[in-house]
Amino acid sequence: MVRKSKVEKSPHFEEIVLRLSQGESARSVSKWLKDSFNEEISHAALARYVKNNIHMEERVEAELNRRAEEKKKKIQKEKEKAQKENKIQKQADMIERSKEAVNNVAETIANNMEGVAKVAAQFPSKFQKACADAKNPESNVTSKDVARISLDANKLYNDYFKQDGTNFEVNIENNTNLSHEFNEEKMRKILDAKQKRDK
Repeated sequence: MVRKSKVEKSPHFEEIVLRLSQGESARSVSKWLKDSFNEEISHAALARYVKNNIHMEERVEAELNRRAEEKKKKIQKEKEKAQKENKIQKQADMIERSKEAVNNVAETIANNMEGVAKVAAQFPSKFQKACADAKNPESNVTSKDVARISLDANKLYNDYFKQDGTNFEVNIENNTNLSHEFNEEKMRKILDAKQKRDK
């Protein structure tokens, strides 16, 4: 039967082994035993125990492997976090660009509508003047010019308000008195409806 060493017989054996396994020196453990428990185990005996029973090289290698694995996990975690943040940033950028695009479109439409409103507001007076000029023999304005005004008004309305059901059909080439073909009342209703929508 193999005889137990003084280290193995110690009532503090487990703590001795733990301290030595963690790399504490044999001299330091010997002093700790003497100071804490008045137990005397020489540092030479402790060193022999380490040499014969605690394979420090293997433990150091295991510790290095553990640290390397922890470092690898930490790098992977940081990489995943960076990818997630990058994805969030891309999503935020996309939403921001979409909002800017919507705002630009809305602003463009608003500007266009303002321009349309100004042009539309001029149609009644322009039409009345054209009708009066067309009746004046000395004027260069003809019934065809009056008809063109009505066609322009109709095109403007249909282009911007999509009311295809109220088209005016005017044959410029074949009509001799085109001013009577233009329904001024209808035109005024169109413009009035437009103005109500603007309010």
